[in-house]
Amino acid sequence: MPLHLQIAAHIRGCILRGAFPAGTQFLGSREIARELGCSRTVVLTAWDLLYAEGYLESTPRGSVMVASVATPHVEPSSAKLPTAKPAHMSERWRSLLAFDYETNWPSEFSPGAPDISSFPFKDWSRLLRQSWQNPREQECLDLPSEGHPRLRSEIANFLGSVRGLVCSPEEVVVTSGTSGALDFCARMILDPGDEVWVEEPGFIEARFALTATGAKLVPVPVDDKGLVVSEGIRRAPGARLIVVTPSHQYPLGISMGLERRLELLDWADRNDVWVIEDDYNSEFRHQDSMIASLRSLDREGRVIYFGTFSKIMMPNLRLGYMVANRHFIDGFSKGRARIDVHTSGIGQLALAEFMREGHLLRHLRGMRRLYASRRKALIDAIAALMPDDLTVSSAVTGLHLVALFTDAMQARMSDREAAAILKQAGIHVQPLSQNFLEAPTRQGLVFGYGRLHVEDAAPLLARIAACIGSGNAPSDVAISSLTVRTIKRS
Repeated sequence: MPLHLQIAAHIRGCILRGAFPAGTQFLGSREIARELGCSRTVVLTAWDLLYAEGYLESTPRGSVMVASVATPHVEPSSAKLPTAKPAHMSERWRSLLAFDYETNWPSEFSPGAPDISSFPFKDWSRLLRQSWQNPREQECLDLPSEGHPRLRSEIANFLGSVRGLVCSPEEVVVTSGTSGALDFCARMILDPGDEVWVEEPGFIEARFALTATGAKLVPVPVDDKGLVVSEGIRRAPGARLIVVTPSHQYPLGISMGLERRLELLDWADRNDVWVIEDDYNSEFRHQDSMIASLRSLDREGRVIYFGTFSKIMMPNLRLGYMVANRHFIDGFSKGRARIDVHTSGIGQLALAEFMREGHLLRHLRGMRRLYASRRKALIDAIAALMPDDLTVSSAVTGLHLVALFTDAMQARMSDREAAAILKQAGIHVQPLSQNFLEAPTRQGLVFGYGRLHVEDAAPLLARIAACIGSGNAPSDVAISSLTVRTIKRS
């Protein structure tokens, strides 16, 4: 460090510690320079810096002293590590932090966590390199807030082929994922205090963004046909927004029936209510049938469709998409341009080429087969090792399943108690009741299987059975036999 900066730093530190209180006068620059063994210019340069920062001021007689505004109020304990907290936190932010929710833990059973070991990183890195070796000048500047035109076009093509959702590139916006899109849409649609229908149980991460906008969350129960629209009307007839996962409800995995979908759309049309459709993990269907999206039934432009590449590629890519009518897209884009400008453009060009060359569809087909085998292995293990404790839901889509507690299991413990016991044993499984806003009406465990290797399903379920099961777990020989059968089948 240059000598004048060392001198300035020493004097500044002494002032901040209170060693040089306000009004303290210094010796002349020549005397200080003589004592330090440096030139007078070095001392004057240090003083000029401290003058500019407001630590020093001149006296009427031309000497130098510590400025009165520079003296801090120093307590004797000032040497301790800083422990300052925000002086003010909004009620909306406090309510957001009040959610009791544990997430982002590394586990074979993490819901919605994809397996990236099979991702074609060689092709992806090649396209990233090609996109940015000799980019056009315009591509290095700000993109349109809707996203790069080439990527919007590829997303529209992708949705047509994978989801049967016909839309134009002009109806597509590139987002930073579902959570970011929901945050923007909630701020665009809602005023503080506005009511929003959310599924009960439902996707907790979606509730975070809604809570941060100051919305009033109205939990609407889900039955075997999906969101109970009549109950939503009874609880909040003045709602401004409805957030649903109709194709693969999180966490129960239920698909909303056609009659219920039409009922929802009809009520939204007649009452000027927006509907956000989070098409959660619908790309990973484990049977040939494909359930049409809610937006494909929408004739009035009420539905705002969300999708993400986090589950089919990798979570840290932070790229997703939104489909809505052009009037909504126009208002959304203009507002976003004033706040967030646009999603990072680094990956947008590469992703457009990745999709155009067919890598994404090939990867998706391979992952469907892989996840189907893992789902089958998990279901077999639960049925064989905990038949008296857990009942598996019949969901045929996604990266997770719900194992509901039997009456006997529920009489022994709650799902939160079960999750706590398993956590102590080093196994993280999400309790179903964590996804309820009100008192939970069901108990169970949410098992993700995206990261679960087929050969690990039986041994892990055997450990779970040993921790929380009824005590009727099969022998090690039976477990080994189940593991071998599962591996052969996959």
